[in-house]
Amino acid sequence: MPSRTARYLAQLLARSVSLATAAGRGLQPSRKVEAASPQAGDAPKGQIMAGGMGAVPDGPPSSQRSSFWRTFESLRERDYAWYFWGNTAFFMAMQMNIVVRGFLAYDLTDSATALGLVSLGFALPMLFVAPLAGVVSDRVNKRNLIMVAQSGTGLVNLAMAILVMTGVIEFWHLLVAAVATGCIMSLVMPARQAIIPALVPQHLLMNAISLQMGGMNLTRIIGPTLGGILIAPLGVGGVYLVTVALFFIGVVSILPLPRHGMVSRKEGDAATGFVQDLWGGFTYVAADPLFRLLILAALLMPLFMFPVQQLLPVFAEDTFADMFVAEGRGLGLLMGATGVGGLIGAFVATNMSEVRKKGPLMGFGALFMSGCFVVFGTTSLWLPLTAAFWGAAVMLILGNVGAMIFQVTNNTIIQANVPDEYRGRVMSFLMMSFGTMPLGVVPVAYAADRWGAPAATIGAQLIAVAAVVLMFGLSKRLRQLEFGSLERAEMSPAQAAILVAEGKISQEEADRLTGRARPGATPAPVTATAGRGDGQAAG
Repeated sequence: MPSRTARYLAQLLARSVSLATAAGRGLQPSRKVEAASPQAGDAPKGQIMAGGMGAVPDGPPSSQRSSFWRTFESLRERDYAWYFWGNTAFFMAMQMNIVVRGFLAYDLTDSATALGLVSLGFALPMLFVAPLAGVVSDRVNKRNLIMVAQSGTGLVNLAMAILVMTGVIEFWHLLVAAVATGCIMSLVMPARQAIIPALVPQHLLMNAISLQMGGMNLTRIIGPTLGGILIAPLGVGGVYLVTVALFFIGVVSILPLPRHGMVSRKEGDAATGFVQDLWGGFTYVAADPLFRLLILAALLMPLFMFPVQQLLPVFAEDTFADMFVAEGRGLGLLMGATGVGGLIGAFVATNMSEVRKKGPLMGFGALFMSGCFVVFGTTSLWLPLTAAFWGAAVMLILGNVGAMIFQVTNNTIIQANVPDEYRGRVMSFLMMSFGTMPLGVVPVAYAADRWGAPAATIGAQLIAVAAVVLMFGLSKRLRQLEFGSLERAEMSPAQAAILVAEGKISQEEADRLTGRARPGATPAPVTATAGRGDGQAAG
């Protein structure tokens, strides 16, 4: 990892949390930027490069865009702002749902196994239904799909509220609801991810993805706490009703989004069957080694990150029990630390669009995460109890900063390069990572029972370090992966699609205003090319 990259990351972290240096300064981006025509031999817009030039940043100098408010630049786009706040409400409901579902499962059965069954019922659809949902996302209007799917989630929770409040609730109701919610989540999440590039100009893509993940992590801090607090005064049924209201707020926030530009298929594209589209998504990802690595890395990272979070109750009850005996305050603080770290990491990532060395940046994020989690597992071995707890909380925060840097960078590179007609299917593969999370918990939990949670955590993270080193060591493309800021565009694809539909501009003018060349029906997968501009693949 180049030391210059590490220094730059440290500067970005310091800058993103410093309000004083940003006082009174705001970004005034130009909305009248001409999209430069590519010259012969130039790399395509957004082309991933290994050791080469990549996409050339455009627009004002970075010194003019370094204010604190640049972190929230995407929220200046009306369509994205509606999406962002609705997305935050949706995930707030999901986080509260997780708490009340677990509370109800244990209350009904007095069995920890029931908790595992409910979690498994929610997670497995992510693994098996997500690829099918990706095909649906590419075939229909994403705006309408999100509205229908989120309405379905609200109705499931409304049914649960009625069952609880009428006193007829049984465990099998809860299990069916968990499976149904997991299936709906598998359907809505690829569409929610795939819609982002349509709502913002292309140069704001990394910023928009970072803010979305920041909002999700904010709900990880507030949602579980709020859900737990409301159970006493409102009861389980009342909390379910609160989640219903939040789910439908998420639905209402989708109504103002444009109806145009939300379908991946273009006019004139050949009609294909569902199975053919499903297979086409797999073959598209499999066709390019670099793309395969990016997807594989996205699927593997939760295997090592999620078990740490699942072992936090063990650390709170065993390792740090003497500090927080009552009411599980230790667990609440540790869980809150993970959300704070994710939130900080997302905001740091909003300022990383101009970091060209995206491969080293991903590697840094993954290794930094594992290194912090190793230290987290060892704090109780070499620090006094009080210092060990707060040291562990700090390591959880820093580790989740690294994890978020990796996830945002990985997601941005994929989003910026996948053609629109494959976007839903590719995003569905990323959503499968939620289904892989429980797979990593079982062996780590077994190791924790046998050798203790600290040893299990350290062992899992050492395996993670080995996996990252192996992946980057074997792939020169991944090590040399460069991807600069996408050139500035005058408007989002959805805004341009509205003007085309109204007959105010041509499709060619829309392509110019959005800074995108319209992809063909069967585009070639993204590749990593050598820096000579000769189109040769890097080794």
